[in-house]
Amino acid sequence: MARTATTALVRPSNLRLALVPWSWVGWFRWKSDRIRENQAERNFANVGPHVPQGARVLDVGAGDGRLSRLLRDRLGCQVLAVDVSDDNQTDVPFEVYDGRRLPVGDATQDVVLLMYVLHHASDDAAVLAEVRRVLAPGGVLVIAEDQVENWRQRVITVGFHVWLFTFTFMGWRGKFRRLAAWRERFAAAGLRTEQAIDLGAQGRLWPRNVLFTLRAADPAT
Repeated sequence: MARTATTALVRPSNLRLALVPWSWVGWFRWKSDRIRENQAERNFANVGPHVPQGARVLDVGAGDGRLSRLLRDRLGCQVLAVDVSDDNQTDVPFEVYDGRRLPVGDATQDVVLLMYVLHHASDDAAVLAEVRRVLAPGGVLVIAEDQVENWRQRVITVGFHVWLFTFTFMGWRGKFRRLAAWRERFAAAGLRTEQAIDLGAQGRLWPRNVLFTLRAADPAT
């Protein structure tokens, strides 16, 4: 379902924060909103170069829908946002799905996004198989994941997600994999990795991210 656009939160003034203790609740809501908005902008900057103007886009695990909205408003994409729970905060078309069968037809999507989704899936192979089903000929799959190439990256990535679970109850049911293991996983699903782009980290205690672009592999190869 689509919702009406939400109004941006306003930061409480310093005077109000000093005089009204409970106004800090509003500050934390505003700060959380800013973090989410900045994350959506970062994701758009990373994803946008791989999304053609006016493309049919399926955003799987879309969360609050902010990235979907940016793709629609700035690139004119026909976006459907889907997730296993309804946290959509935008007026972008949104559907709850069961985590197994994507609610679109075979070979209908020019672009499919899996932004930091696969480590949340208990069966990432099934998710990839579904994406392969809905990807149109010549379409592109864009995947972002957190890196665990060495022990330090693994400690930061797991520690970050423990923090997320503590404060947001957002756990993970799947696995964090090294880049080579992800490529093997993709190939097993009939997907060919075109690029693996190191996105760096947003801060010292944030996971280092990687962006994969993939296309359906030639059945003959």
